[in-house]
Amino acid sequence: RGTPWLRLAAMLAVGALGVTLAYRVSRDAGDTAGPAARPVTAQEPQTAPTVRSSEALVVGESRANEVGESRDQDVLLKAEVDDRAVAGRRSVGEGGEVRAKTVPLPDSTPQPLAIPSPAEAADGSGERPASPAGAGSYNLQADSVHVLEAQRQRVREELSRRQAAPAASSPSSEAPAGAGRRVEDAVFGIPDAAPSVVSESEAVARRVRRPEPEPVPPPAPPADMYFRDAGTHPFVDPRQDRLSTFGLDVDTGAWTLVRSYLERGMLPPAAAIRVEEFVNAQQYEDPAPRRGEFTLTAEGAPSPFESGRYDDRLHLLRFAVKAREVDAAARKSAVLTFVVDVSGSMDRENRLGLVQRALGLLLDELDRDDRVALVVYGSRGRVLLPHTRDHEAIRDAIARLRPEGSTNAEEGLRLGYDLAAEAWRDGAINRVILCSDGVANVGATGPESILARIGKEARRGIALTTVGFGMGNYNDALMEQLADQGDGSYHYVDQLDEARKVFVENLTGTLQTVARDAKVQVEFDPRSVEGWRLLGYENRDVADRDFRNDRIDAGEVGAGQTATAVYEVLLADDARASAPLATLRLRWKSVDGGRVAEAAQELVVGDVGRSFDRASRDLRLAALAARFAERLKGTRESRGT
Repeated sequence: RGTPWLRLAAMLAVGALGVTLAYRVSRDAGDTAGPAARPVTAQEPQTAPTVRSSEALVVGESRANEVGESRDQDVLLKAEVDDRAVAGRRSVGEGGEVRAKTVPLPDSTPQPLAIPSPAEAADGSGERPASPAGAGSYNLQADSVHVLEAQRQRVREELSRRQAAPAASSPSSEAPAGAGRRVEDAVFGIPDAAPSVVSESEAVARRVRRPEPEPVPPPAPPADMYFRDAGTHPFVDPRQDRLSTFGLDVDTGAWTLVRSYLERGMLPPAAAIRVEEFVNAQQYEDPAPRRGEFTLTAEGAPSPFESGRYDDRLHLLRFAVKAREVDAAARKSAVLTFVVDVSGSMDRENRLGLVQRALGLLLDELDRDDRVALVVYGSRGRVLLPHTRDHEAIRDAIARLRPEGSTNAEEGLRLGYDLAAEAWRDGAINRVILCSDGVANVGATGPESILARIGKEARRGIALTTVGFGMGNYNDALMEQLADQGDGSYHYVDQLDEARKVFVENLTGTLQTVARDAKVQVEFDPRSVEGWRLLGYENRDVADRDFRNDRIDAGEVGAGQTATAVYEVLLADDARASAPLATLRLRWKSVDGGRVAEAAQELVVGDVGRSFDRASRDLRLAALAARFAERLKGTRESRGT
């Protein structure tokens, strides 16, 4: 009753009340059943969630590590949600309340899976509890406590289940369900990627331990390396033999070859070590002579390798012979004949390839008046390039070197010497340079036949320098003997820097000889010395009586080169400072005319220093090089130091 306007208002109010009640009933029914998460099927795209701060699911969580021990701090997890893969979304409500949403599975999930909301996870049932009054949202602070407790409980249950599960008895046994999974995966319903069996202790060890690296086996020593051990000099009583005589030597091949062993992580054979070549390979500061051919140096100091064996009486003496220097511009013109081994054993980059680069370095240092010829040998020897000054032709011939056949070293050297004899020039440097690995396996290749030919050619004035290449299938003994017989020097090249040292930095010394048949004799005074020992030069010994026999072949010294000898001596307790200790004598032939000359240097007891640390740099360097060589060689005298 009433006015029509009042009746209309009453009808509208009743209708609105009915709509409200229907909405409430529908919503409460939906809350009781939980939000209907859209299942992810195999046909639907599964997008892995990424982090995006604008759309975040914030869940108060206690993360568990791989052995199930929960962390003390809660972690905020953020996951972006793709609108197309979400069944329903609730927005952030007022007052800091957070609505739940559903996220898709990563691509690796093998079966459909819906991740429950935080509230659903709280009771572990997968159903969301009925919302309190004013529902439609839940309070973050209150719900977080329930979520954390529920998740911790599920972690504890998962750990208990794993510990109760029987371990597999063999690799073929079937793994228990869930074994080997991360606790987080089990708690949040992520399925196994692959079945495995990992106990809790094994999981801890897997995280803590790192796999130990496999032991690296020692490198295999190079095969077919040929050396000749010349032995080791013993101590000598000067009352029985006061003279030490030997031919000078400036070879350095053993030093470089042993260095190659060490750089490869291998110890060299004892026979590969020649102490004097270790000593002579070092760079000394001895002054060059202002007049004449040589400067002689004699010095001494207490030995740092005494070790109390000789009651502090052991001393080291250094005798050095420094040849006059020749400026590169004043060097004589050269007639060089290269004999290059191109056999199959040289078919390696560190052999024939290195030879080619080394010859290229030397060619850059030659003058216009220098002539170069190239002889190669494999199964047969042949002349690749006659003597010429044309550098382009020389470079072209070097570039055409190719490995071929066996190793007929004798024929190659014979052709090389024949070619050098034809091009021989008076007053010039006439030299054959052999580049090889020293292997000779065809023809009359015994060392005696080759050495005889080389000695004959050396007497004609054609010297021989040998340069060795390669590790494995290498004949060090032959290369060293060839150089000694050919009045030349022996070098070993293992890298381009060493080739630069031989053919560039020391080219004048390598090519131009300033003294022939140089011999050294040291005489010790038995009143001051109770014993002496020469370190090295074992295969350069000369009979004492032949020191002044000028027909005896000895050593050659190049321009600017230094030959050094190190002695160990036992000084007498009552030796006076002014008493003579030793006398160094040097005898040689001049290159021009063959004139014989001799020089001497005396050393008295007072000249020997009282401290090794205060000795000259050259003495300390030579002493350490000699001792290093003897330690590697394993000599009885070097043990215990």
